Amino acid sequence: MEYGTQIPIIAYLVSCLGCGLGLICTTQARGATRASRNVWLALSAVSIGGTGIWGMHFTGMLGVTVHGSPVRWDVALTVVSLVIAIVIVGFGMFLVGYSKPGMRTLLPAGLITGCGVAAMHYMGMASMRVQGSLRYNVPLVVLSVAIGVIAATAALWITRNVRRKAAMVLAVPIMGLAVCGMHYTGMAATSMVLDAKAPMPTGAQNSMLAWPLIIWIIACPVMILSALALAPSAEEIKTEQYYQEVAARLRNE
Repeated sequence: MEYGTQIPIIAYLVSCLGCGLGLICTTQARGATRASRNVWLALSAVSIGGTGIWGMHFTGMLGVTVHGSPVRWDVALTVVSLVIAIVIVGFGMFLVGYSKPGMRTLLPAGLITGCGVAAMHYMGMASMRVQGSLRYNVPLVVLSVAIGVIAATAALWITRNVRRKAAMVLAVPIMGLAVCGMHYTGMAATSMVLDAKAPMPTGAQNSMLAWPLIIWIIACPVMILSALALAPSAEEIKTEQYYQEVAARLRNE
């Protein structure tokens, strides 16, 4: 397998974009009411899980070439892997977002989220079709899962604790690097066993998935940036809460 020279860089930038916007959403969730907090945490899961992790994964995968075999994709498994990425990151976000700070919640949330991210990666690999079969190096697979758990735990800690803008700016490239580290470790664990006698692979070509992927990577940030632009500021939220408290006192008098 070959990845090209530019594709890993593009995949890293996609990961940073998704993780950065997701981190901004979690910052908005901290000062929000319960209903709007749910919305911000869900948007964070879509951004980090859907773009920062899944979008990065398939950006890298669509740049893969296999000498001696065409590459095709199972669309259903590809979509399922997207859903898994969003749901499992959302689980971690909501668990940490509504729990008291501490390792008692963070560690199991990181473990579950990291294993879910690894499951997304290998389901995405399972959707890849070549004229032959895939083989996995078990120690490297275990290492990739461990990196995924560590990265997920660190990401959840960052979303819960990082508040200063300068720290957030520093956290984003680290999160992107961790996601890419897990992905390319998993790729290093994968080898192709080609068989000229095997049937030709069936499924979607790279070109058929490239445009939906590009649209997704563009649409998610646009949706989140629109929500951020329309969201009330912290000062407006405090003012609204103040007037609600005043109105409640007047009703009780």
